[in-house]
Amino acid sequence: MTHRKRLTPALATLLFLLVAVACQVVVIKIFPSVVGQSLVEDNAYILTRIMEGYLIVLSLIFAFFTRFKIHFECLTPKKEMLKKDLIAAGIISVSLIVILVIIRFVQNFFFPEIAERPWFGLYLTTYMRWFYPISAVLQELFVKGIVEDNITASCKKYNMHFSVWMTGLFFFVLHMGYELPMMFGAAVLCIATGYLYEKTKSVWGSILIHFVIGFVPKIIGVTR
Repeated sequence: MTHRKRLTPALATLLFLLVAVACQVVVIKIFPSVVGQSLVEDNAYILTRIMEGYLIVLSLIFAFFTRFKIHFECLTPKKEMLKKDLIAAGIISVSLIVILVIIRFVQNFFFPEIAERPWFGLYLTTYMRWFYPISAVLQELFVKGIVEDNITASCKKYNMHFSVWMTGLFFFVLHMGYELPMMFGAAVLCIATGYLYEKTKSVWGSILIHFVIGFVPKIIGVTR
């Protein structure tokens, strides 16, 4: 009997999550010696690139040797589900943009140093942000089409809330190299888009929201 047959989907998923978290802990521990400086906001994007790299490798290894699955169907949903997904994501994205613009106006009023920032162009001054569109696609494909779908498949009795919140918790832990507000923000984003994904099984709406929440604050100067 092969290893693939012995290892159940539930056990394969659990081991994958544990190994992924262990990899993140190791990367954070050795980050200063590899990069030559401590982990701060300015170089945290390097940690993100490393995280995406080892998650891809782990996904391929587990998919090949166990019953852990990589679901690419989320990239090719039914047309009616894709339309529903993009409409919902569009409404959420516009709402987020309006909220961020309001935040910028409030910041201008209370913080003179922020008021001096240009409204456009800050995104282009941050080199790592050129990779954000690719990062948004990779992370959402991984989180939805791999982690969330495998957690769902591992449940003897499917529970949408369990799958969404466990995926959000996993995403929270993976961002342990960032400040706590960033960790919570990543979890909230993952949970919100997780519910949208469960309704449509399309990852494109999640990618759009992920892109907006990371891209727009840089454009309008809410964050650097």
